[in-house]
Amino acid sequence: MRTESSFFVVSVLTLALCIPAGSLQAYPLEIFTSNGDYYDSIDLDLDVEVTNGAGQVKFTFHNESLIDSSIAGIYFDDGSLLGIASILEGPGTLFSQPATPNDLPAGNLLDPPFVTTDQFSIDGDPPPSHNGVNPGEWVQITFDLIGGGTLGDVIDELNTGVLRIGIHVIDLPDGSSESAVAVPEPTTIALLGLAALALLRNRKKL
Repeated sequence: MRTESSFFVVSVLTLALCIPAGSLQAYPLEIFTSNGDYYDSIDLDLDVEVTNGAGQVKFTFHNESLIDSSIAGIYFDDGSLLGIASILEGPGTLFSQPATPNDLPAGNLLDPPFVTTDQFSIDGDPPPSHNGVNPGEWVQITFDLIGGGTLGDVIDELNTGVLRIGIHVIDLPDGSSESAVAVPEPTTIALLGLAALALLRNRKKL
């Protein structure tokens, strides 16, 4: 029993160490449109990681898809964000502010409609299919926070829908494009929580 318990302890600690320092939440980006054949493909793997900064919050967008795809536009709707402080482009990406079009494509289909906050968007420079976030690539946007705002406030707003994040994905294998939003189910903490729960249950058996 003690050996099994020790295994769970090591598992939880190992999992925690695998998460980048300062990282609190990672949200999957889920497609809500159906313009082509790949809107529900299991090979689409898109997410945004939310991390801490001094008076700032960082949003890192990853594309780990197994099919052709490019995150061409990124949009934010309200929240405690003051404004974009910087854009850190990973290898292969090149972005500018604001995005064109100004609003998240098909964002009006959401309830309530997604309304992009003025200047809270970026998109890939031409050609966006090349300069956007393609499989294996990333881009990071750092926002200043409204006075007194904290990362915890941002997380709460993401989980309750006060702050929403949308992306436009283009260059899918059939040439279609889709829109997606961050879903209010943080995967990073949930994963740690499951590991910790397993540990607690195991200890009760001892």
